[in-house]
Amino acid sequence: MRIPLAAPEIREADIAAVTRVLRTRRLSLGPKLAEFEGALAEYVGTRHAVAVNSGTAALHLCLHALGIRGGDEVIVPSFAFIAVANVVRYVDAMPVFADINAETLNLDPRHIQAAITPRTRAIIVVHTFGVPAAMREIQAIADRRGLTVIEDTCEALGAEYDGRSVGSLGAAGVFGFYPNKQITAGEGGAVVTSDTKLAAKVRMLRNQGRGESDDWFQHTKIGFITDSPR
Repeated sequence: MRIPLAAPEIREADIAAVTRVLRTRRLSLGPKLAEFEGALAEYVGTRHAVAVNSGTAALHLCLHALGIRGGDEVIVPSFAFIAVANVVRYVDAMPVFADINAETLNLDPRHIQAAITPRTRAIIVVHTFGVPAAMREIQAIADRRGLTVIEDTCEALGAEYDGRSVGSLGAAGVFGFYPNKQITAGEGGAVVTSDTKLAAKVRMLRNQGRGESDDWFQHTKIGFITDSPR
């Protein structure tokens, strides 16, 4: 017997909701997007949620917004989806692999400590298969060494650690809405954070570098096309 890892459940109400959006002619950065971002932030317990087109894009924009660049190192787990290492290379930084706990399949804090060098800037923590990583110990290491923690919560929507939703514990968390995730939009992702400045940077980068106060043809930074249509 084969047990599927995941199978999306699409109901008639979901199809009707998509149809209503299609009839509005507002297919990108519309009111449903803002509604979704607000609901996600409230559910996770952060001040902000910024929807993008994938979990990979969410990780990529987090690194950009945090100023990770060439010459920097980012600690990542030795067991994770390839996107976790790819996004570090996207910003010309170097992924440094730290070993995992054999039972939880998450980053082992003891191996994180050994992987830190003078070039280390951040740690990407993956909550593998919905199991929260040891955030108390990991955040303590990061605080001592002045490092930023990014949570990859793409597989862990709804999981909690110490009574708080994963994604709300580090500087930022990212979610993915690919069809094998807890909820799906076909594609899609989001950055969640309580850092208002970081959220504003991510919003700018996701939409070709347009600032919130800029007009449509004003581009303050080099950005990307990673907005999530709704």
